[in-house]
Amino acid sequence: MKRNFYLSKVIVITILVLGLLGCGSKKEEPSSEEKKEVSIAVTEISEVSIKAAESEFQNKGFKEKLILVDSNVALLKSINDGSVDAGMAVHKAFMEKFNRENNGDLVMVQPYTYYTGIGLYSEKYKSLDEIPQKARISIMNDAMNMDKGLRMLEDAGLITLDKSKNDQYTLLDIKENPRNIEIIEMDQAQTVKSLEELDGAVVFFTHMRNAGKDYTSYLFRDQDAKDYPIALVVKKGNENAPWAIALAESLRSEEASKVIKEHFGGVFTTYED
Repeated sequence: MKRNFYLSKVIVITILVLGLLGCGSKKEEPSSEEKKEVSIAVTEISEVSIKAAESEFQNKGFKEKLILVDSNVALLKSINDGSVDAGMAVHKAFMEKFNRENNGDLVMVQPYTYYTGIGLYSEKYKSLDEIPQKARISIMNDAMNMDKGLRMLEDAGLITLDKSKNDQYTLLDIKENPRNIEIIEMDQAQTVKSLEELDGAVVFFTHMRNAGKDYTSYLFRDQDAKDYPIALVVKKGNENAPWAIALAESLRSEEASKVIKEHFGGVFTTYED
């Protein structure tokens, strides 16, 4: 009996020691909240914004690694598949559309950074009243921005959309077109170039500026730009991580806002607290 007691005691001690050794040898991966270096996908435009926030972000105890991508879709894919921790370039509605179509799990971090706009431009006419019958106007061909552009053209009084749908409008949803305008779909980056040949074009402010044109020269602009915030995008579950909040706040810092405004000439409007 005594021998069995001591044998049991030795077995228990051995198990405890092995357990402690196991705990000590296991290397724990840092959690999202412990992350100090953040990989961020950017486009040529959003790279400027992230760099403008770099100093403030580092002051908060973090550093970033920027990954330049060539398209908005590539940026969102890299966040969604975990290749990078975060990214910045697209407005919220574009991100949500990506989620629906790609089984995405992306969210936008608050506070939001800024917003921009789209406008109807023309190098032939100076006002909406001058837009003639059978005018040819280009519009962005991706579904989200086509919807946005068509809504703007309706607000401008050029077309009427079928309100029985009231979802994501396409050219098929134009109910009334009193001037018989021909609306031509094309990649958003090409719309600004089409101004040389067409009567008008629906163009992002950013593309106008990048082409060296006056983005404030629109005949009409969108009325709901604030509803399309542009900010840091992360995988769901990271939106409240310290590094994500720190970067979102750094993008709204006085220094970052000043750099962004000066570099882009007012194309982006920062949200006010």
